[in-house]
This record gives sequence, C-alpha cells and structure tokens, in this order.
Amino acid sequence: MEAKFDKIRSQANSKLENVKLYARTLLAIEETIREQNAALTPSAYFGAIMTTLQATSADSDIAGALVYLLNDVIGSLPQAVVRSKFNDIMHVLEVVYEHHKDEQPVLRSVVGCLQELLVKQDANAWSMPITKKAFQMLLLLSVNTSVKARKAAHDAIRVILSSPPPPTAQHPAANATADFVLRVLHETNKNDQHAAQQILSLLQSIVAYWPANRFTVLCQTLLQLPKFNNVFLTKSAFEVFEALFDVQETDIEEEKFIALLKAIGDIKPSAIDERLLPSWLLIISKAYPAYSKMNPEQCAAAFPAVFATIFNDFQQESRVFRQMADCLSALIEYCVTPNMITQAAQGQQNGLTDIISLVESGLGVHYQAAWTHVMTVQQALFRKLHRTSAPLMDGCVALLGELRLASADSYKESLDKTLGAAITHMGAEHFLGILPLNLEGTDANHVGRAFLLPLLKTYVTNTNLGYFVNVLIPLGDRLATKGQAAADQGLDLQAKVYETLVNQIWSLAPRFCDLPIDLCSAFTETVAERFSSLLYSQPEQRPNVAQALQYLIEKNQTLAKSSASDKDLQAAYGITQSQANQNIQHMSKFAVNYLAVFFNVYSQIGAGHRGFLNEVIKSFLSIATAEDINSTFKKVLGLLSQALENPSASTAASNDPSVPPPMSYTMLDLSVIMVPFLDPESMQLLYNGTLTSLINKEDEPALQKKGYKILYHLMQTPSGRQIGLQNIGELQERVLEATPTCTIGARKNRVNALRGIVDLLPSSDLHFIPAILSEVVISSKDSSEKTRNAAFTLLVEMGNKMRQGGTVKSSKLQGFDETAPDTVANIGEYFTMVTAGLAGTTAHMISATIVALSRIFFEFKDDLSPELVMELLQTINVFVGSNNREIVASALGYVKVCIVVLPDEMVEPQLEAVVSSLVQCSHQTRNHFKLKLRHIFERLIRRFGYNKIHTLVPEEDKKLIANIQKRRLRAKRRKALDNQEDSDEEMMEEGAAREMAKKTGAGFHDAYEEALYGSESELEGGSDDEVLQNVKTALSKVSNKKKGLPQTFIREGVDDTPLDFLDRSALSRITSSKPVERKKQVLAKSAEYDDDGRMVFKESDDESDNDSDEEETEDYYMQAQKSADGFVRTQQNKIKFKKGGQNNDFDDNDAMDVDQGAAAKRKKKAKQQFEMIGKEFRSKKAGGDVKKKNQSDPYAYVPLGKVTKKGRKGPKITYTGRLKR
Repeated sequence: MEAKFDKIRSQANSKLENVKLYARTLLAIEETIREQNAALTPSAYFGAIMTTLQATSADSDIAGALVYLLNDVIGSLPQAVVRSKFNDIMHVLEVVYEHHKDEQPVLRSVVGCLQELLVKQDANAWSMPITKKAFQMLLLLSVNTSVKARKAAHDAIRVILSSPPPPTAQHPAANATADFVLRVLHETNKNDQHAAQQILSLLQSIVAYWPANRFTVLCQTLLQLPKFNNVFLTKSAFEVFEALFDVQETDIEEEKFIALLKAIGDIKPSAIDERLLPSWLLIISKAYPAYSKMNPEQCAAAFPAVFATIFNDFQQESRVFRQMADCLSALIEYCVTPNMITQAAQGQQNGLTDIISLVESGLGVHYQAAWTHVMTVQQALFRKLHRTSAPLMDGCVALLGELRLASADSYKESLDKTLGAAITHMGAEHFLGILPLNLEGTDANHVGRAFLLPLLKTYVTNTNLGYFVNVLIPLGDRLATKGQAAADQGLDLQAKVYETLVNQIWSLAPRFCDLPIDLCSAFTETVAERFSSLLYSQPEQRPNVAQALQYLIEKNQTLAKSSASDKDLQAAYGITQSQANQNIQHMSKFAVNYLAVFFNVYSQIGAGHRGFLNEVIKSFLSIATAEDINSTFKKVLGLLSQALENPSASTAASNDPSVPPPMSYTMLDLSVIMVPFLDPESMQLLYNGTLTSLINKEDEPALQKKGYKILYHLMQTPSGRQIGLQNIGELQERVLEATPTCTIGARKNRVNALRGIVDLLPSSDLHFIPAILSEVVISSKDSSEKTRNAAFTLLVEMGNKMRQGGTVKSSKLQGFDETAPDTVANIGEYFTMVTAGLAGTTAHMISATIVALSRIFFEFKDDLSPELVMELLQTINVFVGSNNREIVASALGYVKVCIVVLPDEMVEPQLEAVVSSLVQCSHQTRNHFKLKLRHIFERLIRRFGYNKIHTLVPEEDKKLIANIQKRRLRAKRRKALDNQEDSDEEMMEEGAAREMAKKTGAGFHDAYEEALYGSESELEGGSDDEVLQNVKTALSKVSNKKKGLPQTFIREGVDDTPLDFLDRSALSRITSSKPVERKKQVLAKSAEYDDDGRMVFKESDDESDNDSDEEETEDYYMQAQKSADGFVRTQQNKIKFKKGGQNNDFDDNDAMDVDQGAAAKRKKKAKQQFEMIGKEFRSKKAGGDVKKKNQSDPYAYVPLGKVTKKGRKGPKITYTGRLKR
C-alpha cells in the first residue's frame, strides 16, 4: 500500500486530471489524519476515507477518487476489520456504483474493493444475502460493455473462486457462478450473442473451479453454440473446451465423455477453415489424452479413427498443416499404449498398424503439399515406437531414402530430421540395413549414400558398438587402402575423396561410444589397441578417439548415478544401473595402459591443442585404482625432476602453440590434472616440490605460473586443505618470501592461490591478510581482467574473514617489533588497513586503493558504522579534485557507488561537498570525464531534485546543471510522446517493474558492476528494455563460449562460387568473426595514365583541394542561411545574428529538442515532395477538375521549350510538377 501511495503522491502535478485528483485526495486524507495526531496506518486511512465517503455526495468526482484509494487500503486491513465493516463498505459501494455506472475507472475501483471484501469472508458469511448480492454485482460487471471493467471483474471472480474459505474445497459461490453463466448461454439467440462471447471469456478462466456435477450440462450447452454460425462465438466455445480438458479432474462419466468426444468430432470444421480448425484441433489434442487417462484401452481403440480423419486433410490445400501435425503428434504421444506397440511388433493388426500405413502413404504424391508436416508426424511416431520402430517403420524409411536422393532442396531439412529420428530410435545397424552406404562403388546399380555419414554423426546414440567395430572400421580401412592406391597413381582428387570418407567414418566413433548397449562384448583388447595406435599414428583422429573413450566412461557413470528405476532405464536406454557399473568396471581394466598412451601423446602435442586430452585423462583417472594412480604419478614426478635438473631443456620453449613445450611444462600440466585424484602422500610430495622449487623461479615465469596453479588446485581438495592447515605457518612464510619474485604472468594464479590460503587461516592469527593486502590492491588494477576479478574476489574473502573476528598478530608483520600489540579483527579494522594505501607514493597505488575500497564498500556497507562511511566519503571526495586522471577516474567510481547504494540521509550531509568536488573536477579535467560527471549529476538530480542541486552549484557553473536538466526534460518529453496512449497507472506499474529490474541488477555480471556501470544515464538513446535485451544478447554469447558452442562463420568468395570443403584452402575462409560484405568504394576521380599506359601520381592534388574548398564554402554558406545560429546582413551591410539558437553550455553536440526535431523532420520530408500543377482544381469526390469560385479556369498553358538547363542551381521544374521548397 505504501509503495502505491508514494507513486500516487508524486502525481500531484500530473497533466491527467483523474490522476491529479487521486493524488490531491490522498494528500487531503493524510492531512486530516495528521490533524487528529494519528499515525498513517491502514486503519487510519480506512476510517478517514469511509468518513469522507459517507459525507460526500455520491455523484461527485471526489467519490470516485475515494473509492480508488479505498481499493488500495482494503487489501492491507486485518481480516477481522474487513468482516466487521462489510455492511458499511457495501452500502457505500452500491451508492457509488449506481451514480458512476458509465465511468470505467470508478467501476474498476469498485471491482477491486469487492474482490478484497469477498476474498476475506468466511464460509458463514457466504450464506448471507448481502454477500451474495456483492458477488452478483461482480457477475453483472463480467458482461459490462466497458472492456477494462469487464476484464477486472473476470479476474476478481477467478481470484475469489480460487480461494475457497476453509474448510470447504469448492467455493460456495461456484454454483451461483455456474447458474449465471449457463443462464446467459441459454439466453443466447441468433440476434444477440455479444453477452455469450463475454461470458465465454470468463468461463475460460474459471473452468478449473467449475462445480464437478455441472460439467455435463456445460458441455451440452457449449455444443449448441456452433449452430449460430458465428465464427468468433464458436472459436470461444472451442477455447473453453480446450481449458476444460486441461483440468485434471473433470468428473464426467465415461459414457458421457465418449458422447462428448463424438459430438466434438461431428462439428469438425473444414480443412480450409483457418479460424475454427486450429481451435478444434487443440480440443482434440487435449480431449483424447484426457480420455486416455480415464480409459487407455478404450481410447486406443477410438482415436485411430479421428487420427485418420485429420490426416486425410493433408491432401487438401490448407494453411493449418502445422496445427494438424501438432495435433496428430500429440495423439501419438499420449494415446498409443504399450499393448498396441507390443501387438503390432508381434504382427497383429490393430489401430497402430493402420496409423503406420496411413503415415507411410503420406509420402505419396497426393500429400506432396504437406510433406514437411507429414514428416513431423513420422518423427513423433519414431519417438513413440523407439526400438520397436524396427521393423514396423521399415517401409517408411525406404521411402524417405528414395525421396532424399531425388527431392528438392525445400524438403531436405525435414527429410534429414526424419531420417535422423529413424537413426536414433531404430539403431544405426538396422537403419543402414535398409539404406546401405554403398561407399565402395563395387556395383554400379547400388546408389551411394555418403550423405548419411553426417546424419549418423549427428543422430547415432545408445546403439550397438559392435556394428562400428565389425563393419564400419573395416570399411574405413578398405577405403583408406583405395585412397592410398589412388594417390600412388596420381589421382589426387579421388584420393582426397577417399580420405574425406575415412575421416567421416572415424568421426562416428564418439556417437557409437555414446552409451552403447554392448560395450563389454564389443570393446575388446583388439579394439583398445586399435584406438591406441590411432592416437599415436593419426593426429587428425585424436580428438574423435579421445572423445569416444571419454563417452564410454562418462555416460555410464551418469547412468549409474541415476535415480530412475531399472525398468525405466531398460525401456529408455536398454541398460540398467548394474549393467552400467559392469561397463565401468570393464573400462577400468584398460585405465593404466590408456593413461600411459595419453601421457605420451600429451607430451607430443602443443600446449594450445591439448584440451581434448585433459578431459579424457580425468575420465580414466576417475575409474583407475589408487595404486595405478600413485604409480603413474610417481613416474610423472620422476620425469619432472629430470627435466628440472636439466635447465637447458626446460628453457627451450617456443612461441608456436603447435610446438610441444618442454618436458617440465608438460609434467606440471599433467600434475594439475591429477591433483583431485591423488592420495595424501602423493599430494604431500607435490606440495613440498611446489613450495621449494617452483614459486620462487623468477627466471622461469612459466614454471612459476604453473607452480601457483598447482598450489591453488591443492587448496581446493580436502586432502590438500588438510596439508595446508598442518603447515600453515611455513606456507604463509614461503608465499610471502616469494612476493618480490612474482612475475606478471603468474599474478592471476598467485592471487587465486592466496585466496585458498586465506580460507585456511585460523582466526587466532590473521596477520597474513595485512601482509598481502597491498599486493592484492595493486592486482585490482591489473591489465588482465581475470586478474582483476580474482583480486576483487580475494578482497571480499579477506573482508569476510576479518568480519568473522579473530586476532591480527602485528608482531609478525614486517616492520613491527615483537612487542607490537595484537589487533582485534573486524570489518572496520579491515577498512583501516585498506585505506592506508591512500598514502601511497604513486598515483597508481592510490587509484588501486580507491578501486579496492569501492568494491569492499559495496560488499560490506551494511556492516560499517555511519561515522566510518562518512569519513570514507569525505576522504575520497578530496581525491575527486585531484589533478591526476587515474586517481580521479577511481574516485568518481567510488562516489557513484556511494550515491547508488547509500540512503539519502547519509549522502545528504555530504551533498554540498560532493557537488563542489564534482564541479571542480569538471574544470580541471575539461572534457575527459564529461560523461561520467554527467551521469553522476543525473543520479543526484533524480535523488535530491533539480532545485537542491542547482542551489549547491556555483553561479558560474549553473549552466552545466541547467543543460543536464534540459536534457532530462527532453528525454521525458520523448518518453511521453512514445507512451501518450498509455494510462498513467500503467506507466507507474511499468516504471516500478523497470526499477525492480535495475535494483536486481538484471543482465550484469554482479550487483557491484550494475551499481558502477549500469543505468549510467537516463538520457541515452535506447530504452531500459533495449539495454537489458542487449545485455542478455551479450551474456548469451558469453554463455555460448563457456559451453563451448562454436562461433564460426564462412567467408564467401567474391565470385559467389560455392566453398569446396575438400580444398585445403577452405580453412582460410573460416573465421570466428561474422564477415561483413565490403561495399564497393566509388572513387571520386579515377587514376590518370600517360601515353605508355602507366599510372601517374601527382605530388599534390591542388585541383581536388580547390574543388572541395569551393564545395565546402558553398555548404558553409547554406548552413549559415538555414541554421538556427546563422546570421544575415542588413540593408546597411551589417551582420545580424539570428535569434533562437540553442545553448551549448555543456555539450556542443547536444541532440535537438523534441519539438525542433519534429519540425526538422517535417522540413526534410517536405523537400522530397512534389506539388502537382493543377492540384488546387482537383475534385474531392468525382474524377477530373472543377471550376471554383473566385479562381481561374482549371487549365494552364505550359511552354514546350526546354525549361531546365544542366548544372544550373535552383529548384528543378518538370512538365508534371514543381519541386516544393
């Protein structure tokens, strides 16, 4: 209530009279309450409003305003008060209603009051006549001619019926509602159907609360409505049926339900009826699934008939094919029973076999116009039948294959999707038995189907791995042999084709390894060795093989953790949890050997191309035994020690990402991967080696970087944290000693490692926090965004640690004596530590400190004392007036955060100093921070008002504030023009929603960034919705990158030739940025040539310079004549400047005013319009011209001589019109 009243108060000067009346009435009511020395509580508002209503004439405008306010108050009143004052309120509402029946704002307020009154009544009250009369008023308003009032009544009735008073389950008013609705529908006749349409709109929203024993009567009544041949009435009735079948429990007897379905089927619209057929199809798609829940077997026997009726409409020309396909797909999904599938699979004829035959016939020529939608139905059928689609759908697949070979491009996408559904659910082996690949070309009569290989790569899943091992791998080997033979014979193109086919076959490996149903029998020692040899010998196949091996483990691990029953898993995947565990156990036998292979291959690949191996190594480590992992890790440590003992080999790193890095780098990368899987003993060895040999390697930045990375990952594991806690003193000492040797490249990983250490710190000794504080503060201004974000996170973590309490032993800090007293840890002390950086000797340090303060201030502002908040703001305010731009930029950011997050009572005492510093900053930095300053001033004006800010600004700078205010008012006028048709109340609701979006920081990385950067200006071109949409689009791109989704584009050639992917140069035309077609530049002057045909370049181009000067002079003259700031010469040859120019106090490039902008647009448009000669004589109704009074005859003589000359300035004149100036 208070939030709504705040918005109403702000409209006291609104241009809308009714809104202004609401605001002034509220202010008068509040003044009356204050005069009585009462608090502004809901009860006080209620008493004052009721007293005023009873003393006011019911036909006055003030009565409507009072009811509007009463609507907001009743909802906040206690239930007991509302019940006790029910009679008084109803009497007032009845009187106001009688006098304001034709005023929709008053009616909406009355509806709102009735809703709040009736919702709060108990079961006994609903037996009273006055309560029934109140509800009857709502029912009458539900058929009111005013759209908004009627819609409000519908919503009120729905809310009331959805909230029955306890202990009743059905609302006492449900039967009264049913009686009213049925009476209105029964009274419908051929000449009056308007009330029926309105009541159907109500019925659609309340059908879920309809009395269970009245459904039959309702359905019978609705079925009578289509006889009036009113399209809109019939469509509304269909929509009610749709909502009716959405209700879970209709409680209609089965016999009556069947009769209802038959009746609905009998009123099926024509296939070409674009208005009624979609609604009828929606009814069918909901009615039969509801029938299936009631009696699945009876529904299974009945729905094939209606399926055939709808499917046959695909033969006609219609625009509702999509809705028909959706309806048929729903029938297949919900009405086909397991018994039907079992019977059909056993060869018995039933409704399902009829449907399959019908769908198969849908690929005939009579259905060609609807082939795309027929295929949609086929896809639904494949999904429902799943593995039993083989062999039930074999004929359909064969027809699809024939169409794919001969179809036009318009059907290829749908054909590929349908064939893909067949591959997924039939299985690749059965599918390829119907449509073989025929890649070897041994028989000319067999058509090759290489186009199936990309489909197999996309759609194969949960199938037989044995088919890939026994059929496709040997096929690939034979094709590779043929390719080699072709290459030996010099047939390069043929060899390239064979190479491509082999690569496509091996690209299927991950798909066949995606949860295969025969893993234990298909993945043998021979297959494992073949995969290993490919990893060594064929680098281009490494990603495919690695992903295939990863899927074999991860997919089974996911299934083994599933909470579904074995029956459901067997039906969906053909594998139970126990079988998934057996598959994992089977793969663990190969873990040690494969880890050795992966590690060897890892050392042969460049650092930029190892990503695919990282994941597969983790997968095999997750199933390997502890002994295998430890033995493997010891080998890694041994190789690492050898590499570190040979510095010459370690430093031989290359900048080329494709070149393998030194062995020490590789072993450290492998150590990082293995950290989560190591036992405590191995972690201890790695921990010791990292602290002693890596983090202090200043001459080896890469090794140092990897050392900190290892340390961070160790701190993320339970065993690593335990090791860190046991050696916390030594860990802090070693890390602090390594501070001077930290390189720039290692800074991010070091900050992350520090975060892990801070998390381990005991509360009894927190000296580590002030020891690293200056380093973290400096890192918050690092050039790397990742380092800055890591530093901000660490600053917040340290603040949380200090806020939890503890002791900071100052004696352990550098520069302090052993006798230095300990300091109690709290958030205030933490801020004191950070502010010490403001005394830094460099601008960079001061700027970094202010940035750090702004971040932690935003995080912990509620935990700080008001005195500290004020002191910080005063201190930072001084830096706003600094001469150093780096410091000023950070200080302005801090000030903006304070203005955004602090309450008015804390900012207001410092307002004068803040404004003064901002004005001083605008003088010192000129235009460098112009936008930042403008945004801050806009924030201040929005919070404290223009007048207050204007008085705080010095006289010589008031133009600056006036300019900002002018821009604000201009933006408001633009917004008002855009929303001039919206009501004031809707604008307030929209503003509240937008304000909520701003408060929640929707679309930004976090709330701090939203406060610092978000909503910077209310005067920018885009609206809030556009800004949020742009941010969402940017976030979707970021999320796509995180998910690994490709962001690649093909740059097409200039000659529009298709891109040949078999050509090695094709890679040069694949880019990660969206290509933009360059526009051809039209040269102003072509190059000059001498007698020999050679180009001649002049040292200077005086001619063009002179030409441009002349043009520019002429342009300047025209601008001076046309612009608002131009000048003219008087008869005495004196210069006289034009009046009406805009002020350019703050921004020379200000956009024009709204009114002037509109005028300019009209003027510009007028230049392009032609005024036809003789237009003034044209007749308004009939054709030809007419002679008008006091005007010349409607004809004119036009000379046939040439009226224009080439190159002459001035307006162009034609024979048919003249250009309007």
